Order: sequence, then C-alpha cells, then structure tokens
Amino acid sequence: MMKRISLITFLLTLLSLASFGQKYPKDWENPRMIERNKMEAHATLYPFQDVKTALTMERDNSQWYESLNGTWKFYFVPKAEGATTDFAKKGFDASAWDNISVPSSWEMKGYGTPIYTNITYPFPAKPPYILRDNPVGSYIRDFDVPDNWKDREVILHFGGVSSAMYVWVNGQKAGYSQGSRLPDEFDITDYIVPGKNRVAVQVYRWSDGSYLEDQDHWRMSGIHREVYLVAQPKVNIYDLAVRTDLDAAYKDAELQIRPRVKVPDDTDPKGWTFSAQLYNEQGNKVKNGEMSILVNHILHESVPQRDNVPFALLKTHITNPVKWSAENPYLYILVVTLKDADGNVVDATSTHVGFRKVEWNHGVFKVNGRPVKLYGVNRHDHSDVNGKAVTRKEMLDDILLMKRFNLNAVRTSHYPNDPYFYDMCDKYGIYVLDETDLETHGLTGYFTNNTSWTYAFVDRAVRMVERDKNHPAIIGWSLGNESGVGPNHAAMAGWIRSYDPARLIHYEGAQGDPASPDYVPVNSKDYWKRPYDANPTDRQWVDVISRMYPSPALLEGLAKSPWVHRPIVMCEYAHSMGNSTGDLKKYWEVIRSHPNLMGGFIWDWIDQGILEKDKDGKPYWAYGGDFGDKPNDGNFCINGIVAPDRTAKPALWECKHVFQPISVSPVDLKNFDFTVVNRQDFTGLEPYTLKWLLRENGVEVQHGIIPAPACAPGENARFHVPVDQDKLKKDAEYVLNISWDLAKKTLWADAGFEIAWNEFTLPGHKVKPAAVVSGKARATENGNHITLSGKNFTVVVDKAKGAVSSYKVNGKEQFVSPLKPDFWRVPTDNDLAGGNHIFRDMRVWKDAVAHMTLQSATIDENQSGVVCTYRLPVDASTLKVHYLVEENGTLQVSADVLKGDNAPDLPRFGFTVEVPGTLTETAYYGKGPWENYWDRKSGAKLALYKTPTSDLQYKYVRPQENGNRSDVRWFALAGKNGGLMVRGGAKVDFSVWPYTAPDLEQAKHIDEVQVRDFFTVHIDYKQLGVGGDDTWSAQAIAHPPYRLSAKSYQYSFTIRTVKSIAQAEKLY
Repeated sequence: MMKRISLITFLLTLLSLASFGQKYPKDWENPRMIERNKMEAHATLYPFQDVKTALTMERDNSQWYESLNGTWKFYFVPKAEGATTDFAKKGFDASAWDNISVPSSWEMKGYGTPIYTNITYPFPAKPPYILRDNPVGSYIRDFDVPDNWKDREVILHFGGVSSAMYVWVNGQKAGYSQGSRLPDEFDITDYIVPGKNRVAVQVYRWSDGSYLEDQDHWRMSGIHREVYLVAQPKVNIYDLAVRTDLDAAYKDAELQIRPRVKVPDDTDPKGWTFSAQLYNEQGNKVKNGEMSILVNHILHESVPQRDNVPFALLKTHITNPVKWSAENPYLYILVVTLKDADGNVVDATSTHVGFRKVEWNHGVFKVNGRPVKLYGVNRHDHSDVNGKAVTRKEMLDDILLMKRFNLNAVRTSHYPNDPYFYDMCDKYGIYVLDETDLETHGLTGYFTNNTSWTYAFVDRAVRMVERDKNHPAIIGWSLGNESGVGPNHAAMAGWIRSYDPARLIHYEGAQGDPASPDYVPVNSKDYWKRPYDANPTDRQWVDVISRMYPSPALLEGLAKSPWVHRPIVMCEYAHSMGNSTGDLKKYWEVIRSHPNLMGGFIWDWIDQGILEKDKDGKPYWAYGGDFGDKPNDGNFCINGIVAPDRTAKPALWECKHVFQPISVSPVDLKNFDFTVVNRQDFTGLEPYTLKWLLRENGVEVQHGIIPAPACAPGENARFHVPVDQDKLKKDAEYVLNISWDLAKKTLWADAGFEIAWNEFTLPGHKVKPAAVVSGKARATENGNHITLSGKNFTVVVDKAKGAVSSYKVNGKEQFVSPLKPDFWRVPTDNDLAGGNHIFRDMRVWKDAVAHMTLQSATIDENQSGVVCTYRLPVDASTLKVHYLVEENGTLQVSADVLKGDNAPDLPRFGFTVEVPGTLTETAYYGKGPWENYWDRKSGAKLALYKTPTSDLQYKYVRPQENGNRSDVRWFALAGKNGGLMVRGGAKVDFSVWPYTAPDLEQAKHIDEVQVRDFFTVHIDYKQLGVGGDDTWSAQAIAHPPYRLSAKSYQYSFTIRTVKSIAQAEKLY
C-alpha cells in the first residue's frame, strides 16, 4: 500500500511540475526553478594536500585550487531574444569577441546601463515575468586541468553572478542558477578532459529572482565575484560545522564539530577516519584539541523518531580558551583530515575558530556574558570604479577604517558579502549581522504570503547560513529587508532556529504580534499616535525588536515600554545623506541609558557614487539618472559616512568621537581631577597611553604622559593631570585635551594612534576683549551711500542694501563684493527632504536681504559709524546693522534681528563677503580641523589650525552647504601681500569657498561648480544644524536645540587688515 501511495504521489508531482513548467516556460521566469545541478551549500572550505599546508589557511598554497579570475571573452546583447547558445558548443571561435575582466560588473565596462533605484523595480512589476529588455552577457574562458587532478572531483565555483546563469563545460550543459549574492557551484568532473578545457557562461541581467533583490543600490550585472576551481578526492570532507559552547562562568568551553563526508556509492569507507586538531594562533597544538571518529559512524548516524540529533559528532573540553570578541578577536585554527584505512591523509581542510557565546536574555544582548553595544554601520558592496565587483583590498580598507573610527559592527545590507569580508571581520574584530539576499520593497509583502515563492525564500536563508555558519564574527542572521511579513519569513526563521540556535534572528519587518496586549493594526488611526514605535512587541520568531529611523524620543519610548522583553536594535538610523549625521550624540545618550538598547547601524557606510569624467575631462561622481537610467532615484544612493573613494567624510569623525570606548569627565576641573569611564566590554586601559596636552589660545604650551589608572571594563576610575598652574595666565583661554592612544601596534593601527579624547575649557581664564582704538572719522552722505573715512581708510555703506560696498585700507580695496547680511544657506540633502516642511517654510528668508526696505539710517555722534534699520519681508521682521570704524581702520560689525511673531526659523544669521583669491592661506582658532556644525561638532577639537584656504571646503557628491567651522574665536586669510583678520565679539562660525552660493546651489555634481578667482566668506552667528534622523520626512531637520527658533538674535565681529598670518596670531 505504501509503495502504491508513493507511486501516486510521484506521478502527481510530475504532473504538477509539468503543469508549472508549461505556465513558466523560461527558467529565469519561474519562481520554483532556482537551480539545476547546483551543488548543496556548505561552509567555505578549500582542500589542501596535507596538514602543514592546511594550517597556513592560504588557498593559494593548495595544489587543489586554481583561480579563473582574469580575462574572459565576452559578448553582449541588449535583449534576451538576441542571445543564442551556439557559443557554448565545442570548437566555437570567440576570437572576435571582446575581452572582459572577471570579476566585474559589465555596466562598468561599457555594456548596458547601470540603474540606481531605491524602491521601484527596474522593470514593470508583474511577477515572475520580466517585461522589459533583458540584456544577456555570454562569457568564455579556456583553462587547463593539471595532470595531478586526475581521479579527483573538480568543482567549478562562482562567488556571485547577477542574476541568472547557465553554465556549459566543453559543450555540455553543467547547470543553471540564480540568486546574485551567494555561490553557485557545479561538479564538472564528468565534463572535463585532460589538458585544455572550456567553460561557457550565459548571464541574464534580470530573472524572477530579481523580484527578491529590490535593494536600495545600483542594479548591475555579470560575474561580479571570483571564479575558481577546486579538485577534491572522491571521498571528501564536503562540509564542516563548528560550535563553541562556553560554560556558565564563561571560562571553559566545549568545542563541537559536525562534519559531512561525501562517499561515492562504489566506495567502502570501512576503517576510514575523520580527525580534527585545534591549534592556537602560533600554530601550536591545543591540549585536548584532538578528536577523531570513524567515517561510517558519520554516515550511519542514528536519527531518533521523537527528537532531533545532537549537533556534535565530535566534541572536546577546552580549558579556558582565549575568548573571541570584537575587542580581542583571537582565532584558533581547526585542521580536519580524512584518512583511509591505512592511515593515509586523503583530504585535509581548515577553518578558523573563535570561542565566543552570543546571548539575549532579560532584554539585554550579551557576548561572553557581558552586555555589548553595537556601534554599527550598514554596508553595501560598492566600488566607485568597479561597481559591485569589490576587490579584496577595498574590503580590507573598509574593515581598517571601521576599526580606526571606533565602529564595531556591520550589517551586510542587504545580502551576504564575499566570504573574504567575513574572514576579515573574524580577524580584525567586527560583529556581523548577516543578511539574506531578500528585499521586495516595491511589492511589499506579496511574495512572503505566496507559496510559489516559499522555496526561493527558504533557499536564500539556508544557503547563507550554511556558507557562513563558522564565522565567530556573525552574531545573528537577518531574514532580509523591507519584504513585508508572512509565512515565508516564518519558514526561514523556523529553519534557522532549529539549525543554529546559538545566534539571534533579526527581521525589522516582523512588527506587530496580534497576541500582544499592546498590538495596534497598521491600518488603525491610532498606529502613529504612540510615544514610541507602534507595535513594540514583534513576532515571536525574531529575537530582537528592530526599528528603522526612530527619533531619540521614540527610541527611548520603546526602551521603556512594559511589553518589550527583547533587546532593541536600530537596524538603520542616522541617515547620512550628503552633509548630515547631526546630533548623533543624543542617540547615544539614550542608548547608554537603557540596557535593552543594543545600539544600531548607521545608514550607511559608503557614498555609492560612480567615478566618471565630464566632457572636459574633469572627474565627478555620478549617481542615479546620470546614465539615462530609468527609473532612478537620483542621489539617494549618496548617503555614506565615507566618500566613494573610501576617504573619511566629516561625519565619520563625529562617529569616532561619539563611539569612543573611553570617556573622561571632570571631578574638580580647577584642580585637574578627572574620572575615566571604560566603555569597553572586555578590555582594561592597559593597552593605551594616557596623554594630556594644554593649549593656550589654541597653541600647545604644556603636555605630558601619565600612567593609565586601573579600570576594569564597564567601570570608572579617578586620575589627576599634573598641569603647572603657576604658568597659567588670567587673560588667556586654556583648553586641556586628554587622549588615549594605542601603546603598541595592532593589526589595524600603529602605536600612538589616537582612540579617544576629551577636552575641557579651564574656568577662571578669559581672553581680554580687543582694545577699541577710538577716534573720529569723517562721515559724508551721498544719496544711498555713507562714506566713513579716516587717516588711512575709507568705508562706504550702502544704506539701501545694508552692505559695506567698499573697504579700502591704504588705498587698497579689501573686498571683491560687498559685505552684507545673509539669512540663507545652500540647502543640504536633509533640507530638501520631501517631508521637511520646516525648511520649506524657511525659504522666505532666501531673498529677504534683497527685498528688505530701509526704515532709518543715522550717523553716530562721533562720525565713526552708521546704524541702519530695515524691515524684512518676512512677517514684519526687522534687522538693525551697526557699522563702526576704529581709528586704525578696523571695521566693527554688529547686527540684531527681531523676528515677526509668525516668522519661521532662520536658516542662518550672518554676513557674507567676497575677498581676493590671492588670500591662499588661512588660520583659525576654533573647532577643527575638519568641517563641523552646530549639531555635529563634538568630534572636532578646539585649537589653532592653519590650512590652504581652498581646503576649507568639503566636496559633497551633490554640491550643498559645506565647510563650516564652529566656535571660532578668530580667523585670518592672507597671501604674499597681507590679508584680513576676523575676530568674533564672542564666538562665530565661518566658512570659505572658491565659488559663490548660487554656483553651489545650481550645480548637481562637483565638476559643475564654477571655481572663481575670489573666495566667498561667511561670517555667521550660527546656522541651522545639519540634522539627518532621516532624509525624507520632517525628521530630516535638525533637532530643536540646533535651530534658530528664538525671537531675536544679536552678534558682532571685527574685520581688519593684517600683514600676515603670523601678525594675526599675535593680535589675539
């Protein structure tokens, strides 16, 4: 009876598949056809010829490995209808074809069009069909099979192909695969011959799999990850899974191993053994680190009826191993061998092992028993010259930058990365949230609720976990991004939970558990009325509560919710598009105040600009739409904290300071007593050198090194700084900087590299105000102009415009254009956010100065100044400007603005002027050296800086407001023939550009900004902060403390000529 039922089931299955095949005749438009002849997923392993070679962990040392990276023959057709398979036949002449490098994205090589779109599918959405031209690339590569590979299985490995591929070897079809971010492997043993062979590959740009790959990045095509061959014995170690289980004290460990051995049907493995040996990082054997098991015991493992099999086929007790963490990423090496009945090593391979335990209990995320915060970032694969084909050097550069800037975690948004990236995270110490290649943003939850797609959903999760399971850096698995929520996600989570219970499961979309007493349906009018993100309890098959872009207030509300009992993570926050990442420190004040807040992942790591040249050969970074790509989302891919060339943007310096693992605060600043808080999770302060430096008016006058106090992780300690107080002056400003530098060289930085710092302005010391050299000037009035003249100067004030139209000293004009009030700034990306109605309201200030009307103009009694009052065309607001000239020609400027009752916030309050381009050197005493803003200046140090004037700008990919310096006491611009010095009545902000504000505002790319022969100088009371909680809603605007919302503002400054920068320094 059972046989009969099985036969009926088999026949019904065949009929079903036949029917399905008729419905979807093309493999690449069939959601249930995701592979043909593709090998099962497994951990990244390489066969080695012996234990000694396996211990090196270098695949290039293996005689069983051969790279196929390099030059391939290539033929491109823009439509699938134009593609044939004739090229795959034996003897095909490809000599007339183009050459292309592999790996690469073919769009970066001039074939087809790169497309950047965020949500909208790049083709009309009618799954599973591709209703647009589907480009196809055909590849050919000849290779030689080494003589000693005879009688071995030869495996052809593709690390990643977008998005669907057929493979032939020597004219025989080897298989089909889709899924762009995971390996495709084919056993080609039966197709190869001794000597010369040929592999042919046909890649389709789009497939039904593309519906599951609707991520916010460049859509590119081709063989974008490495290709290689491995030769393994017929009986081989096919897979290896490793776990480390720490005891309750997190001291000793149990090393658990589960191998998978492949044995052909015609081979009897009787007497064959599988062995494992653990080595430390010096290559020495670890005590109790040797294990072995008969292969037959592996093959014939008993499987119970009402329980699952235990994970470990081999296990051993390891006494107090060095624990792996991001702070101390200690790696052991596990070498495993397969021996025949005579004891000969038939197969050998190796993997790194990190002893660590991930837990999430009582709402707290822990590693090795210690609460851990994630200072993370989202990272797309991107190269400004290679597209999606990221090189190993670029991957390592990313890791090094992350370590040097105090980041400790990465989310592989939104797909698995190349295995090398995980190797580097293991080695250098970066926690990883590994994400499934799954996003269906354009059709939301359609696919997760459709059984036709269940296989593809689960397959993508399974293959990711199987490949990456042995990396200690991976703390959790993410089920994808923005794909709705439904049973297909639950199926993914169910498989992962059973297969790997030692890591957490994450999915931001799993919001709303109807069983929760706090549940609110998403279509309810009350959904957005909560003091925290709605539905604070998520589906039970995720281990963390994940949210995108909550404000700090919403995040805190979520942390305090009585229904939340799981750790909370921001899988995306601090949208760093353009000039952004404001008030990051506020988020971390909240996060550090609540144990259940894990931290988060900034969006995102790198500006996804593509390096291009304009018609004049000037380089620029292109973004969506620049290639005629449709649909596109413009520059919405330019939101990294590093530039497309992997250099640090100003925001990254803010991250470094906010994320720093050591923080100092004063106990008694007058007596130089301090408290240090060690924010590290596993490390004391011993690896660091404690330095201090005292600056007088920005210049170093004292410094020293003192012993770092003993301070355990998470604890605090007191210390004293031995400043020589007898040398301090009453009439100078002093800033004490305390820093923590690496005492010894590490893998990622040299000794002396600064990790953390804090600075403190000493009380009781203050610079004397500049002496006013009073004296009588001669004032003459001529129409709209008032001229103030003295012994060696003339100042002309344009009453109608409120501007100084001329400033001459010793007969030389100092200005290129008038010094005039300014209320507008060139909008940032956050300012232009679609939902940012607050900034839209501010647009009334853009032309306020041009349209203001003079109410009064009076010359003061000593004939040295003029006071002008104006009515502004913004809700009856008024501006009063006072220009006063001292006897030595110093120009004093003071301004008062009084806003009308209903006037919106000011974008900026300041003055602007153009000065000669010959003033090529700048010095300033203020926050620096990098650009900083009102809400993004905690990572800048207060000091005296000197720089070429042209270097004060920062070139954002899409031109916008840039280059500000905050808390400036004075600045000077000078050239060979002298220059100008500006001193604030208190503190001012300033910026200098080699172009005008209209030049900047009109340009779409950096090469379009017209460089002038003068500099535009802004001298500001302040301007609006940069904001950036997101870049599409009202949350894009700066937080309220960093807006010019008050009723009135006043400030002042002076301008005078100087002979040199050196003279300016002496004048302060």
